Amino acid sequence: MSKLQVRLKNCIQTILELEPDMKAGVWGRYFDMELSSLKDYLSQVDQMDLAEEDVKRLENATATFLSELKLSRKGNIRKKRLLQ
Repeated sequence: MSKLQVRLKNCIQTILELEPDMKAGVWGRYFDMELSSLKDYLSQVDQMDLAEEDVKRLENATATFLSELKLSRKGNIRKKRLLQ
C-alpha cells in the first residue's frame, strides 16, 4: 500500500469514526448515504491509483468538515447553557 493510499484511508476512517456521534447528534441520519459511500470507498482504496494533489485536496476537505462539526458542536453547547 502506498503512502497516498494510507493517507486517504486515514481521512475516510477519521470521518467514519464519527458515525455514532453524527447519528446520535443534531445531524441525525442526514449522512447515512454519504457514510455508506465512504465505507465502499474505503474497501477500494488499495486498488486506487492516487495523485498527491487529489489526496491533499481530500485531506483539506476532511479538515474543513471536522472543523465545521466542531463549530456546530460548540454552537449547540452554548445554546444548552443558555437554556439552563
